[in-house]
Amino acid sequence: MKQRLSKQLLHKYQQGMCSAEEIALVESWYNQLSRKNNEREIPELDLAAEDRYFQQHIFGSELRAHRHRKAYLKVAASIVFFLMAGAAIYFFSERHLPPQNLPFSVGQFQAELLIGNQVVSLDETKQFSPGYLEQQKGDKVAIKTKKGQEFRMELPDGTLVWLNADSRLEIGPGYNLRERSVFLVGEAYFKVAKNKAKPFIVHVGKTSIEALGTAFNVKLYPNDSQLLTTQLDEGKIRVSNAGLEEILLPGQMIQLNVLDGAFQLQQDNKNPDLANWKDGYFEFDQTPLPDILADLARWYNFTYSLSPVYKNKVLSGKISKKESFEEVLKILRFAGINYKIDKDRLSLVP
Repeated sequence: MKQRLSKQLLHKYQQGMCSAEEIALVESWYNQLSRKNNEREIPELDLAAEDRYFQQHIFGSELRAHRHRKAYLKVAASIVFFLMAGAAIYFFSERHLPPQNLPFSVGQFQAELLIGNQVVSLDETKQFSPGYLEQQKGDKVAIKTKKGQEFRMELPDGTLVWLNADSRLEIGPGYNLRERSVFLVGEAYFKVAKNKAKPFIVHVGKTSIEALGTAFNVKLYPNDSQLLTTQLDEGKIRVSNAGLEEILLPGQMIQLNVLDGAFQLQQDNKNPDLANWKDGYFEFDQTPLPDILADLARWYNFTYSLSPVYKNKVLSGKISKKESFEEVLKILRFAGINYKIDKDRLSLVP
């Protein structure tokens, strides 16, 4: 008699205790569900139908008896992003699927300190020290992360800086004497030590962001976008470009087009916290797939190509940056996105 697919059977599969017939049943269900997603029109995935499928075919009466609890499958948009992270990742972890020898790896807490021609490797055991600035003797001092790296440091005035992957922060000469100037390429989060007598200024290309005591995120990767994005958490900042200025209050976000200097201020910011990357998460809310890939590529250190079919695809969800890239691939597949891998290149194909 054919066994019904149930939560108990999935747990048994997870523990490696299934018979050959039970393994075939579980894997057949998983493959059918994946094909079902892939056959759908890209912009339209029926989440309600997916949720019913899980309730009826996996958890059955056990889940229906607990309808007053928070739904097991909770999704925020028109694609299945949390679904794979919440259910299939849990039940079909890498312990049970054939391992893939991918060149993609989780990023590390590392950076390089550049003092003139000198390069010093920094990591969790060898932190940035303000003493390096005293040794600079007129040389430029910069902290640089490569793809697959991020770093946290404290500047001489007590300002904390989180530097995201593939970014560079140059510390201006005479830092903390009359003013505190830094020059950013990439993305960083600043929690600025208060000192009204010495303004803290972040220079990003032709744009300057001035703060007194505040916490804010700044992002501009010129190779990926012409939009400089700044989101304020605490205090107040002044964003200036080509004679135009905007004052941001907590919770507000601004996007500045670096080509024409146009500002777009969001008074009621409903976007996810842009600084979640420093706390170990990727969070997306109706985010275009090209933007998502750019963030993932910087952390997992890979190159990619994207079929025009997927350029208008959006995803929503949250996933830990500690997850292996294999888990990311499961999410893409479950959202109906096909891919190919060649060495360190990920290609999204129809």
